[in-house]
Amino acid sequence: MKEIKVTTLNGFNEKLVGIMTIPALEKAKYPAVILVHGFGVTKEESGMFDDIAKNVSDANFLVYRFDFSGCGESEGNYNKTSLSKLKSDLSAILDFVKSQSKVETSRIGILAQSFGTSTTIALEPEVKCLVMMGSISHPKEILGMLFGDGYDPDGISKFWTLEIEPQFWKDFDNYDLLKSIKQIHSPILFIHGEKDDIVPPYEMEAYFEIANEPKQKIIIEGANHGLEPGREKVYRIVVDWFKKHLV
Repeated sequence: MKEIKVTTLNGFNEKLVGIMTIPALEKAKYPAVILVHGFGVTKEESGMFDDIAKNVSDANFLVYRFDFSGCGESEGNYNKTSLSKLKSDLSAILDFVKSQSKVETSRIGILAQSFGTSTTIALEPEVKCLVMMGSISHPKEILGMLFGDGYDPDGISKFWTLEIEPQFWKDFDNYDLLKSIKQIHSPILFIHGEKDDIVPPYEMEAYFEIANEPKQKIIIEGANHGLEPGREKVYRIVVDWFKKHLV
């Protein structure tokens, strides 16, 4: 396995910085997996995406993980982000991955975590399969609760070191993610922590109930929103899913 820094531009001419993880087994082309991080974090997802990239790469998949604009190493101002902006970023990332000579373009999967699931479903991507972890089907409500007293839909919302401007909340009115998931016909695996106190499991159930077949859901017993404890089990589940649907 080796890792290479890669970049592409989004629709606003901002540089998006990512990491491509390459399997040790040399091949002309590989199936590929894109990792989509959550709200206000980075492509590492507190180490979870680093571990997933290694595990999935060890199973002979190319893996790409990017910082969304305004996060990590990527350019942009996250204060001015929105679901539409993030969806545009993900579209640019998907186009970039499809353009890579070593990628089997008919065998691309996406794994998303938390608000990354909202971004992915908003895009309605045409990929081979999906993994949605800690899924958020009503992001305005869930994130509003997360901000708590810092929530101000008409001003500056504050959460820890993050400051978000009003367009973030207003933009959600342009989306119905439960309608969007009906437009996705790829196999979907939903993974959720049993003790997720940030995104209640009913958010995932709302998607699962109306998602198209084939679909599967797995609840990780005792796990929180970051799927701890239980990440090693999650890694095995994820690898098996991609082996089944991308190989």
